[in-house]
Formats: sequence, C-alpha cells, structure tokens
Amino acid sequence: MISGADASGSLPVGSGSDAAASVGTTATACRRLGLVVNPVAGIGGAVGLKGSDGVETVRRALALGAVPRARTRAAATLARLAECWPADQRPPVLLTAPGPMGEDSARDAGFEPVVVGRLPESETSADDTRRLVAEVAAAGVDLLLFAGGDGTARDVVASLPAATPALGIPAGVKIQSAVYATSPATAGELVASFLRAHTGRRRTAPREVLDLDEDAYRRGRVAPCLYGELLTPVENRRLQTRKEPSPASEAGAAAEIANEVARALVPGYRYVLGPGSTIRMLATRLGVPKTLVGVDVVEIDDDGTVRVVASDVGARDLSSLVAETPAVLVVTPIGGQGFILGRGNQQIDPGVVRTVLERLGRAALVVAATPAKLASLRGRPLLVDSGDVELDAALAGHVLVVTGQRERTVYPVIAA
Repeated sequence: MISGADASGSLPVGSGSDAAASVGTTATACRRLGLVVNPVAGIGGAVGLKGSDGVETVRRALALGAVPRARTRAAATLARLAECWPADQRPPVLLTAPGPMGEDSARDAGFEPVVVGRLPESETSADDTRRLVAEVAAAGVDLLLFAGGDGTARDVVASLPAATPALGIPAGVKIQSAVYATSPATAGELVASFLRAHTGRRRTAPREVLDLDEDAYRRGRVAPCLYGELLTPVENRRLQTRKEPSPASEAGAAAEIANEVARALVPGYRYVLGPGSTIRMLATRLGVPKTLVGVDVVEIDDDGTVRVVASDVGARDLSSLVAETPAVLVVTPIGGQGFILGRGNQQIDPGVVRTVLERLGRAALVVAATPAKLASLRGRPLLVDSGDVELDAALAGHVLVVTGQRERTVYPVIAA
C-alpha cells in the first residue's frame, strides 16, 4: 500500500476544507500531487462517436456498449509512479477529487489519498471538473495530474492557477493539446522525476491547450482553437507534441501514396481504412467514399471492383468484420505526434489488431505517410498506445512506411 503518510504513519482522509487543512498541518515536508479524472473521457472513441463531450454523447456511447477507460489509465499512471519512487524516500501525498473523479483510480493503484471536495448527486459535468481542479489546487499541490482529453484540458486551464504546473494523462479521443504525456506509463515516470527534483530545479514551460468543435469534427471539419496554456514539466521525450495539420502542398505526395497502396491491394481481402486525409486520398483513388475522421471497411472483388463493406464503424462491428475475412489495417500517423494507434482511431481496438495480426502477421499493418509528415517528427519514432501493454510491446520495432510511388521507408515504432 502506498500512502502519503505523516511522520507518525497516519494519513488524514476526508473531504472539502477539512482535508485541505489536514494536509497543510501534517504533511508540509512532503511532495504533494493533485489528481482529477474526467470519468467519461474517451468513452466515445471505440464506438465511433469521435469524442465524449456532452451528456447526450456519453449516454449514447454507454448505450452502444462503450467502456470508460479514464479510471484505469489514471490508475496505470499512479502504479508506474509508485514503481519509479525510491523505497528510501517518503512518497508524495496524493490529493484527489472524490470517487470516479480521482479517488477510485488512486485506490486501484494502492494509494490512500486525501480526498478533496464533493461530488454532485447527479451525473458529473465539466463544471465539476473545473470546480474540483480549483479545490485540489487550493489545497496546495506541487503538480496537478489530470486524466482526460482536450475538453478536460480546457477545463483545467480555465480553473487552475497560472503558476501551478500540470500534466495530462491521455484518456480522450482527440488529443491535440501539447500538455499530455505520451502514455499513462510515461506520465507516471515524468511525475516521479518532477516531484523528486529539488523545488528550485523543477523546470516548466508553457504549452498549448487546443480543442476541436466536436460537432464540426464529426462532420469531417478539423478546426482546432487555442484555449490557453498550462505550465508543464520540461521533458520532451515523454510529452506528446501538438498535432500538426497536413499542408495543402502535400496533396501530390498523398496522391502518389494512394496509387502505391491501391496497386498492392489483393482481391478477397478487407481493408480497414483509418482516419486522415492521406487515407481519404486512397479512398478517392479507389472510387469509394471515405469518412475523414471515421473508420471504414472496403473489399476488393475478384474482378477488381472496390466496394464499401461498412462506413464509420465502431470497434464492436469492426471486430465482427475482420473475424470473417482476412483483413489489413491501413493507417497514417498523426502529424507532429506520430501516433499510428490509440489517438483518434480507438475503433481499431486491441482485439481488432490482434485478430488481423494473428492471420497475416506484420503485413496486416500498412502505414502510409508523406515524407513531410515523417519529417515533422524530427527523428522521433512512431507511437502506439492501444491500451494493451503487451500488444504495444509486440508492435514495437520497425515498420515499412509507404511514402510515395514505389517508395517505402523503414521507420522505428515504439510503445508510447
């Protein structure tokens, strides 16, 4: 059991101002970490809703069989923090929002947290996130850890004091902001190194909080807006960068990639086309419609005819479709970030990936990217963050990236 105990070995557990006062008097020498979890972050991803903002979206996602994942991802971060923390050093005091907004994740990871604030009697909302972020920060923390997506980051930047450092645990569908670690595990490592450093040596820098209009995003229009900046620990290796759009000048290169991928398609196979403008160019070359931000499935008949098997599918339907026929995943990295799985395409869940790999091996994963998109990574590897640690490790290594007409590049892939 990990706890932020005081010198006598006891730990104050309570809520609201009583808990804050208790921390202030019993653990002044301890490092103090805040935690707020958006319990419904990312819930719309696997079921193809392309976001989780709004009560109706959450209800629809649950009706479609979505499983919340923010709790487990936050717990994974804390578990990694505990693994990295030296046994001979006093662990940090963990101040967290109640129940599903932080406390549950903390206890899952073996922590005994100080609980700050109260939950509403009805469903939680963005207002609760903003309120609890402010209350946890007011209790006094060296770093605020939060789990969610871009909408959650917006709530944090709206209510967190400007001088308080923060770090995001990626749990959303669309994460364009640069305030998130690359994965729950790297978030835990970064928290450990930041809190262990002497106060005067903790380096932070402002990074952008971006978000999309989800309604426009569902219609295929990607228009990010800047909502502010958060101070985050300076550590480029473990922090994801902001998403960079594909420039219009890359249309010619994308067309060459589309021709190259189309030339290699085999009759009798199903092709799972992930989101992105590069993959939509492939669909245009094949003469079929493509949802820009969704996942579609096409099939090549023996006479070479391409037909759409399913459009804008979620993980459940996709799993059935790839179980029936040999299938190939066709994806493109997120510009500037390098994610090929786990960001924006959660419909291609670990079960789907395992199914196609078991039948066809690494050939079942086709990665396509323009040279400019690879160059935007500045030598950083491609990333996978499927939520399945063993699968991500199995995908690590190198992949052949289709970069043009009869051109491929060997590029490294690592688990985020």
